[in-house]
Amino acid sequence: MTRTRTRTRPGKGLQRGALLIEVLVAALLSAFALLAFAALQSRASSAEFEALQRSQALVLMEDMVARLNANRARADEYLVDGPVGAGAVEDCGGKTGAALDLCQWSNLIRGSNETRGTARVGSMLNARGCVSRAAGSSHRFVVAVAWQGIVSTGGVANPCGQGSDPFTDESLRRAVASTVCVALLRDPAVGAPTPRC
Repeated sequence: MTRTRTRTRPGKGLQRGALLIEVLVAALLSAFALLAFAALQSRASSAEFEALQRSQALVLMEDMVARLNANRARADEYLVDGPVGAGAVEDCGGKTGAALDLCQWSNLIRGSNETRGTARVGSMLNARGCVSRAAGSSHRFVVAVAWQGIVSTGGVANPCGQGSDPFTDESLRRAVASTVCVALLRDPAVGAPTPRC
């Protein structure tokens, strides 16, 4: 019986298992890429939700600004001591003027326009509304809407809702505000009105 010798190439034994290592490295890189993609999706969802809440707050703020501008002669009646929008939906029947506007605005802040089952889902998280007089002014009013965000950020300059129950963490409190200048209503026959704004 004759034996045949097979010749092996030098270094062939050293390459054994290299393909397995390449597959493991590729799987590891793919896993990191998928984790990064999942983190990106999560961050995008958070940003989308924050933007939705801000747009709702802007709509509610502009609603009260329009109500205040429509009833300038009684602008002082729109001032509230603290934030509105906490608690259950109010019955606005029997109210008129600024009291009716504040009641309806407060219900909108609570999310009374949109419901899912029995839950009111038409507003931001822990939303509150404020109408105050601008510091050092008798004819400027600040309309603000505050709500709770879901991602920590820096503090908000507007004090609406600051220190109240849902806003225990300042880094989650968000607010939008608009200053309304109420023009002086005068009869032109009496004299020229002084500029106020």
